[in-house]
Amino acid sequence: MKKLVSLMLALAMVLGLMSFTTVAAADDVVKLTWVQGNSPAPKDNDKVLEYLNNILRERIGVEINIIYMSSDEVGTSIAAGEVYDMYFTCGWYNEFNKNVADGIYANLYKDGKNLVKEWAPKLWESMPESVWELACSSGDNLPYGSGLYAIPVYKDIAPENFIVYDAQVAKDAGIEVPDVIEHWDELTPYLGALKAAMEANPDLGTYPINIGGAPAGVETSFDFISRESLIGVIFGDTKVVSLFDDPTIMERYRTMHKWYELGYVNPDSPLQTEDSINGKQHHVGWTQAWDGYDYTPSRGFWCKMTRYSGPFLNSDGVQGSMNAFSVTLEDDEAKFKKAMEFQELINTDKEVRDILAFGIPGEHFEYRDVKDDAGNVKGQAVVRTQAGKDGYTPWRFSQANYAINSIEASEDTLNGTFPPPDLDQWNRYFSYVADAPVSAISGFTFDYQNPIDFSTQYAEISALKAEYMSRIQCGVVDPDDPENGVPALRAKMEAAGLNDIIAEAQRQLDAYLASKK
Repeated sequence: MKKLVSLMLALAMVLGLMSFTTVAAADDVVKLTWVQGNSPAPKDNDKVLEYLNNILRERIGVEINIIYMSSDEVGTSIAAGEVYDMYFTCGWYNEFNKNVADGIYANLYKDGKNLVKEWAPKLWESMPESVWELACSSGDNLPYGSGLYAIPVYKDIAPENFIVYDAQVAKDAGIEVPDVIEHWDELTPYLGALKAAMEANPDLGTYPINIGGAPAGVETSFDFISRESLIGVIFGDTKVVSLFDDPTIMERYRTMHKWYELGYVNPDSPLQTEDSINGKQHHVGWTQAWDGYDYTPSRGFWCKMTRYSGPFLNSDGVQGSMNAFSVTLEDDEAKFKKAMEFQELINTDKEVRDILAFGIPGEHFEYRDVKDDAGNVKGQAVVRTQAGKDGYTPWRFSQANYAINSIEASEDTLNGTFPPPDLDQWNRYFSYVADAPVSAISGFTFDYQNPIDFSTQYAEISALKAEYMSRIQCGVVDPDDPENGVPALRAKMEAAGLNDIIAEAQRQLDAYLASKK
């Protein structure tokens, strides 16, 4: 399978299926392609790229074409043999571990050389070595050996998960939501108050929990080995288990079902998508973020967050947002170096990074002064224009170094209506996550194709997940229901070979841990 995919990739490159990946002879500018998520492309993508490419040509002799695809679309593209130069990749989009096992991405630790350190020293120095180590993949069976197969996006590398809520509703109801909760059920009184507020004012929304597909991060805190087959370890342990063996995850499913029964969850949640949900309504939201981040500018009302998980350091967290290079670039070192130079620039240059994130200054966003109570300027933040809100909102977390982005603000957070933006949030974040607990399996990569090929089992389990998981995650069914809940799903997954996958993953993990002693 891997040889077939490699041949298809090579053939596609030779035939020039992707015409944008050739070097322009006329002006000697290297043209690169980069696959990003959040399909379809932002309305003003071409306009922003034209502006950005004027800078890239002058500084590093490169033009970039960003192609937006859904995870399914990029998977189909790769399977068809289409070749792009760079890919956003992680555990839940364009699945990283699977593509590493399939030989799709170039190894950046090659022939004893650290290509990032050699070709892009500023990029290497932009992150602690511990982050690079957690981004690495290990395994004797990987097609190009253990190594570094993607550049991590320097952001909330030690995952913390939050529930975002309307702070004004809590204040009006006299409910003090703590900064940190251990159990989701602690929010039940607040959701009741939000439901009452919505009944009094329908403009706030209809359901306190209005979600599409599943609450983001419901399975966070489980230390995944394979999201595809829902296996991993309970954080801190080394015994490979099913996701459903984690009592914390099961408690969240049960709480969602309780909330559904109380009428707090939109009944059509499993049938909706994230993009179909109106984020301006005052329902709670789930997010991976960090202390100090503020959803007030994007949602348009006073938001606060309560943390229910993290921080913790593991490979899944660091590998939760990365950008990889096509293995075909290994046949064109000059172009490979230019692609690396592009990644170095967008990860270390604040001006370029802000353009990539927010669009064209003066058209899609403006820089505004942030003042303290005495009127002294503390720094600057970005405020999106209406054109920016309507025409250019890519996934910033998937692009490049998030920490050098300007902090986003809104008129209401600058004029005193709502609390001002926290300009020091990243410095504070990186200071306290340095002591976050570290996964016991960091660096391990499960090869699901060698020595045993579980591709068929993966496909069957994927189909079962599509049939059952959204209804469980959204609380529509009782997770303990033997016919529709976790027992039924798990029994069918085991019949499809789940226990064999767990056994092989345990064998590979044990060998990996033994090799580290």
